[in-house]
Amino acid sequence: PEQILKGLGKLWTSLGQEEKQQGKPTVLRACAMTLIVATDESDGAFSASQIIAELMREHPSRGIVLTISEAAEHDLEARVLAQCWKPFGKAQQICCEQIEITARPESWPNVGPTLIGLTAADLPVIFWCRHKAALDPNASADEKSGLQAIMSIATKVVIDTQGFAAADAMKVLAKLQLQGKTVADLEWTRLTRWRAPISQIFDNPARENPYSRFRSIEIAYSGDHLTPSALYAGAWFSAPYKAKVSLVQEDSFAPGLHRITLIADSEQIVFERTGK
Repeated sequence: PEQILKGLGKLWTSLGQEEKQQGKPTVLRACAMTLIVATDESDGAFSASQIIAELMREHPSRGIVLTISEAAEHDLEARVLAQCWKPFGKAQQICCEQIEITARPESWPNVGPTLIGLTAADLPVIFWCRHKAALDPNASADEKSGLQAIMSIATKVVIDTQGFAAADAMKVLAKLQLQGKTVADLEWTRLTRWRAPISQIFDNPARENPYSRFRSIEIAYSGDHLTPSALYAGAWFSAPYKAKVSLVQEDSFAPGLHRITLIADSEQIVFERTGK
C-alpha cells in the first residue's frame, strides 16, 4: 500500500507541475468515495476500467480495479493513473485517481490487507464484485477468503446475478445481507425498462381500470433455469395487491425475461421484449 500511495503522490505532483507551467489552476482533484471493482474477466479488466471512467463523471471516486488472472506475471502488481475530463465550457479538468491491481488466483486472499491501506479516508467504500467465480456457491476456499476480505471493508456491495439460477442468486444475496451489508443487484436495475412504462400506465388518474383489478400476472422467461429477473419481476408485481403470479418457461427466446402479461376480467396488457 505504501508504494501505491507513493505512486499516487507522484502522479498528483506531476499534474501540479503542469499547472505551474500554464500559470493557472487547470486540474481539480475530486473524490466522494472509494469504488473497488473485482473481476476475473478475460479482457484484463479493460471493460471495468472503461465503466469506471464513465461513472466518475457522476460519482467522483478513487477507483480500484482488481483483476484476478492466471496470466499475471507476478503474485501481486499495481499501477496508478488519473482519469480526467473537462466539463463542457470549462477550462479546468476534473481528475480522479485510479489504481489497477493484478493478482494471481493464489494471491487473491492477500489482496484484502492491501486494500485496507488504499481506501480514501472517511469516505464510503463501494465494492462492485464482477468476479463470478468468487460469487459461485461452489467457490474454492481461497476465492471465498479473498471475497470476504474485501467485503469486510465495504459499506455497500454491488453484484450482478445475470446468468445465475434464481435459487443460487437468492443464496448469495441472503448470505451478504446476513453479514449486515447493503446489497444491490444489477439484475434488478435491468427491470427498469419494464417497470417504468407499466408504472406510467397506472399512474394516470383518468385510467378506468386501476392496477388493483389485474389480479393475475404471467411472467415468461427462457433458459435452462428460473432467472433472478423473472423472480424479481414476480415479487414486484405481486407486492401491492398480492396478485397471483405464474412463471412460465419458454425455450424459443434468448435466456432471460421476455414477456409480462397483466390479466384482468375486462382487459389484458402484454409487454414483450423484442431485442436481446
